[in-house]
Amino acid sequence: MTLKAWGWDDQRAQRAEEDGLDASAVARVVGQDRASWSIQAESGPETARLPSASSIAPFPVVGDWVLVEPGPMPSDPWSILAVLPRRTAISRGAAGTGGGEQVLAANVDKVWIVHGLDMAFNSRRLERYLAVVWETGATPEVILTKSDLAEDLEATVAQVQTAALGASIRIVSSDDPESVDDLRSTLAPGRVVTLLGPSGVGKSTLVNLLADATLAETGEVRTGDRKGRHTTTRRELFRIPGGALLLDTPGLRELRVGVLDAGLKQAFADIEDLAQGCRFRDCRHEAEPGCSVLQAIEQGVLDSGRLASFRKLQAEAAHELRKADPLARAAALSDWKTAIKTMKHHPKHKYRG
Repeated sequence: MTLKAWGWDDQRAQRAEEDGLDASAVARVVGQDRASWSIQAESGPETARLPSASSIAPFPVVGDWVLVEPGPMPSDPWSILAVLPRRTAISRGAAGTGGGEQVLAANVDKVWIVHGLDMAFNSRRLERYLAVVWETGATPEVILTKSDLAEDLEATVAQVQTAALGASIRIVSSDDPESVDDLRSTLAPGRVVTLLGPSGVGKSTLVNLLADATLAETGEVRTGDRKGRHTTTRRELFRIPGGALLLDTPGLRELRVGVLDAGLKQAFADIEDLAQGCRFRDCRHEAEPGCSVLQAIEQGVLDSGRLASFRKLQAEAAHELRKADPLARAAALSDWKTAIKTMKHHPKHKYRG
C-alpha cells in the first residue's frame, strides 16, 4: 500500500522533492504507545522508536509524517529521525505550572466532536471542544450518537445548534444503517478525521460501524451515570474501505485549553458580532455602559451561561499565555499593580482615620 493511500499528496511530494527527500525515507505515524510507534512506510507497516539518547522536537504523534530509517537487522525496529512540518495539530494545555501543550494528533483535516445522546448534553463542554478545534485550523463537526436512546432528540439538537454555531451537526445510530451511510458519504480518501470526546460516547463503535468491521475495541458504559471506561488506550489511525482515515483517541476526562485566539472568536462568533456594537472597543462585557453583549442578555437574545463560558475560556487561555510567555506574564503583573495602585488612591477605598 502506497503512502498516497495514507494521505501523502502532491503538495507534500513536491516539498519532499525540493528538500531532496526520497519517498522510502518517509512514513506516517499510525499508532503510538509509551515508547514505540506504529508507522506506515512505503514498504508497508513497521514498528519504530526514537534513537537512544536522541531528542526530537516536535515529539512524534499519530498523524505525523516522519523521516525514518530501517534498523540494522530486518527484525529491528525502524528509527524516527525527524518530524516533517505539520499542517494542523490538535492539542490541549499541558498539566502543571510550566505551560506548554500536549499534542493529541497531527495533520488532521476534520474533527468529529462526539456526544452520546444517552447522556445529558453539556453545552459548556461542547463550546470548549469547539474553541480548541477551531484554533487548530481543522474543521469541527458535531456527531450525535445513540439517537435511538435520546429522551428528547429535538430539544437536544436545538441545544447543540445554539452551542455549535458554524459547525455541521450529524445524527447517527447503530440501529439506523441509513444514518451510518449518510455519515460515511461525508468521508474522502486520504483525508483524516479525528474523533474526540469523553469515554462512552461511542467513538470506537463509530469507527467499527463506518469500517463495517471490528477495528477498534469497544466497551460498556455504566448504567447509573452512562459513563464509559477507557477501553481505547492508544491513539490509532485506521484506513477504512473507500480510503478514508479515522483517528480514534482515548476518552478525554478534561480538555485543558492552550492559547486561544481565532478559535475562541470562531466558537463564540455571536458574542464577537454583538461586541462590535459596544460603546467601548475594549469592553469586557462585565458592567460597562453601552455594552451590546449585556444588553442582548437582558433582552433574552443571548444566554448568560454562554457569556460565562466565553469569559472562563478567555481567562484560561490568558493564564496559559502568561505561563508560556514571560512578556505576557510581566504585562499582566504590571496591569495588576496599576489596578491596585488605582484602587488605593480612589476616594472610595482610602483609609479614613
